[in-house]
Amino acid sequence: MKYLENIKDLNEYYKVNSKHPLIDIQKYSNIDSSKSLKKGAVVLGFYKISFITNFKEHSEKIKSNSNNSKKVLNFVEPGQKYFHTSAKELKGYQILIHPDIFKKHLTEKSIIKYNFFSYYLTDFLHLSEDEQNTVSFLMEQAWKEFNNKNDDFSIPIILSYISALLNLSERFYSQQFRTRKTMCNRVSNKFFKLLRTYYVKSKNIENKQPSLFYFAEKLNVTPNYLSSTIKHHTGQSALNIIHGYIIEEAKKLLTTSNQSVSQISEMLGFEYPNYFSRLFKKNTSFSPTEFRKSVKSI
Repeated sequence: MKYLENIKDLNEYYKVNSKHPLIDIQKYSNIDSSKSLKKGAVVLGFYKISFITNFKEHSEKIKSNSNNSKKVLNFVEPGQKYFHTSAKELKGYQILIHPDIFKKHLTEKSIIKYNFFSYYLTDFLHLSEDEQNTVSFLMEQAWKEFNNKNDDFSIPIILSYISALLNLSERFYSQQFRTRKTMCNRVSNKFFKLLRTYYVKSKNIENKQPSLFYFAEKLNVTPNYLSSTIKHHTGQSALNIIHGYIIEEAKKLLTTSNQSVSQISEMLGFEYPNYFSRLFKKNTSFSPTEFRKSVKSI
């Protein structure tokens, strides 16, 4: 697997000229497909935004939960595995952004705060006709500014287009979660089933706390995608739900067993009893010992 730290590295890999070390905007039609459609995976050291306008031609090759639209947005974050195996040429736009660009050009919202960059392996953003028109306009304007202008205003203007694109994508993803209820329900139901049986199934192995990463791996989705799905489905974060489940399990053990707080902490997968006690008190306003005493006094 090849690691490409800089945008120049990727452009050299694909035999494309680089105009700027920290940002690049290309039309897929301007990239020689015989050079760009190389097999195998690469890991990028920068962000990648793809606006694919012929998605249906690639939907069998690309892992995604839906292929209802012809035009999609795809986001890749630094450190994520990226690959393209289709024999057909992509159509649309590609934006590459190195995080170092934000050290010189500050934007209203840092790119690292957009969770959907980690959805790559799970869910593309499928666009309605109106959304497609908006994205096409922003991509075209950013491309024109990058390729036709070269002054002190160009990069800030390009970043403003990208910022608008990212803010709109956040809205579009929110709408996509609401409209794709069946898929969200399926992921949520599997999550809750795994959560309810977590400690039952882990009795004979080394106990560990249930974590967002554990459930995401079991469900074959990314942690951020799982968190967003649960948030849209329940109104609560997945982490809060996991912590709530741990507390309910702790209450059962404190009520029905004679195990010490340290033993219960270990049974629930906590390496340090103090951390367990802090989490318990944060959620119940009682320490584990105080809770046990209050129950026994009833």
